[in-house]
Amino acid sequence: MKKLAILAVLACMVFGFAASASAVDLDAKGQFQFQMNLTDNNGFLSAKDGGPGEDDLNFWFRARTEFRFIANENLWAVLYTEYKNRVGKGHINESAETDSTGLYVKRAYLQYRFPGTEVLTTAGIQSINLPGAVTGNMILGDADSGALVVSTPITDEISLAGAFVRYTDEKQEDGIDTNLKDELDIFYAAAPVTLDDISATPYFAYAIVGEDVTDVPEGLQGVNQAGMDKNSYAWWLGTSFEMDMFDPIVFAADIAYGSVDADAKQNDRSGLMFDASLAYTGMDFVKPTLKFAYSTGEDDKTSNGSERLPIVTDDWDMGSYYFGASGLTETDLGDGQQIGLWTIGLGLDNISFIEKLSHSINIMYAQGTNDEDLIKNNNTLDNIKANGKFLTTKDHVFAIDFNTNYQIYDELAAIVEFGYAVVDLDKDVWQNYTEGTLQTEQDPNFKLALGLVYKF
Repeated sequence: MKKLAILAVLACMVFGFAASASAVDLDAKGQFQFQMNLTDNNGFLSAKDGGPGEDDLNFWFRARTEFRFIANENLWAVLYTEYKNRVGKGHINESAETDSTGLYVKRAYLQYRFPGTEVLTTAGIQSINLPGAVTGNMILGDADSGALVVSTPITDEISLAGAFVRYTDEKQEDGIDTNLKDELDIFYAAAPVTLDDISATPYFAYAIVGEDVTDVPEGLQGVNQAGMDKNSYAWWLGTSFEMDMFDPIVFAADIAYGSVDADAKQNDRSGLMFDASLAYTGMDFVKPTLKFAYSTGEDDKTSNGSERLPIVTDDWDMGSYYFGASGLTETDLGDGQQIGLWTIGLGLDNISFIEKLSHSINIMYAQGTNDEDLIKNNNTLDNIKANGKFLTTKDHVFAIDFNTNYQIYDELAAIVEFGYAVVDLDKDVWQNYTEGTLQTEQDPNFKLALGLVYKF
C-alpha cells in the first residue's frame, strides 16, 4: 500500500510538470568551468622574503546555470544558480555568499512589459550595472543586488531607465529586526541616446549610506575612516560614449565624477575618473586596442577625507593581468577599489591564424597619482595596504598576459592563461609604512592557468 501511495505521488508530479510545461516554456543556458591555477607571489612578496605563505597550486570548479521561464514574449522569470568551489575546500551544502564557495542562488528576478507598451520592468535579485563603454563601469558594475528597474524607449533614438537598488540591508540580528539605519540604498537614472554612428548614455546616481551600516564599501570611505554618527550621502554624474563613424576605427570613452558627504570631514570623498579606447576592427586575424585611463589620487592629508572617485563595487578592468584575470584566477592584484593612478595599455584580441585556435595579449603600464607624502607622513592608514594595490606618484606597475583558447567543440574550449606582473614601490616612500606585508622589496608575480570551459 505504501509503495502504491509513493507511485501515485510520483505520477501526480509527472503530470503536474507536464501541465506546467504546456503553459510555460523553459529555456536554459550556462557555463561549466574547471581550472588549475599555478600562482606565485600574489602579494608581490614571496614567503622566503618575509611574505605570507601561499598555496601555489589550486584547482577550481564553477557551474553557472540560468533558467528562463517564459510565459509569453512580454512575461518571463529568471533563476540563476551558481556553484563555485576550490577543490578540496568545503562541500556542496556549505553556506555561501554571492560569488563565494558552495551552491547558491546568484540571481532571481521577473520581467514583464506593461500591456500595450514597451515599458519593461525588472524586479528581484539581478545584475546591476551603470553604463560603461570601455571596460565595464568604475562605480557600480556586475553587482547582484535586489532592485526594481524600469526602462522604456521614448523615441527611436532615446530611451530612459530608472532604478532603486537595495545594496545592503543588515536589519536582522539572530532573526530579529533591529530597526537600525543599516541600509545602503542606491537610486539611478540613465538616458541612452543612439544616433548614426554615435551612442552615449549619460547617468546620475544617488546613494544613502545608513549610519548603522557596519560593512561600508571601502570605496566609499576616506583614507582613515572614523566611526559614523549619521547617514552619509553620495552622488555620481557620468556618461559613456561610443563612436564608429570612422569604421573600422572605433572610439569609446567613459567619464564620471562622484562625491560622498559624510558626518565628518574625515569621512568625505570625491574624485574623477576617465578612460578611453581606440580599436581597429578591420583585420580578420587580430583586433588591436589602445586603452588609457586616469583617476584622481589622494593628497597628503587625511583630515579632509579622500580625493579618489567613490566606488560601491566596480566591474572596471583594463584587460590586463594586474587589474583583472579570469573568474577563476583568485589573484586580485590591482583591486579597483584602490584607484588613484593613470595607466596605458595595448590589447591584441582575437589573434587567429589556425582554425579553432585563438589568442589574446595584453600589455599595461600604470603609475600612481596619489601624493607620496601621504605615505611618508603616516606609518599606517585604515584603507591603504602596502601590497602593491595603492600607488603613489613614485610607484609603477608593469603587467603582461598571454591567453590561448582552443575550441575542441563549438561548446567546449580548452584554455591556457599566463600572466606576469611586477610592481616597483619607491623605498624612500614606503620604508616606514607598517600596514601590510610589502614595504621595500618586491618579487614579481605570475600565474599559469589551464582549464576546460563548457558553454551551452
